[in-house]
Amino acid sequence: MNVKIGMEVRALSKYIGRYLNNIQSQYDITGPQGLILMYIYQTDEDVYQRDIEKFFNIRRSTATGLITSLEEKEYIIKESVMSDARLKKLVLTKKAKNAVSLVDTQVVQLEEKMLQGISEEEIQTFRKIIAKMTKNLLEDSENG
Repeated sequence: MNVKIGMEVRALSKYIGRYLNNIQSQYDITGPQGLILMYIYQTDEDVYQRDIEKFFNIRRSTATGLITSLEEKEYIIKESVMSDARLKKLVLTKKAKNAVSLVDTQVVQLEEKMLQGISEEEIQTFRKIIAKMTKNLLEDSENG
């Protein structure tokens, strides 16, 4: 059987998602919530909801649900911005920083497991191919 590349990418994504959900269930957060916390944690600039929407390529309603849930669980707070009262930056709480630090360690272990037996050259080739595939799909969605 000739399996389509998209199906293989989707399957890998599901395996990664399950792994992350297992890790993050210890902190009462889902995989997507954990990724958002990691994104905020690793970003040097202020993060707003629109940044989450753009980076993760998700709709406003999806981002709102994830952010609201994280706020209810006391992982993030929304702070007003002096320059624009409509904007609210997303700030990690101490609880979130502790959880993200532990989750990050486990994500590093996931990456190491996934990349076992794969050379640096193969990893760079993979990244280039993924970037080209993403670009192709973005161009197609912009034109269609």
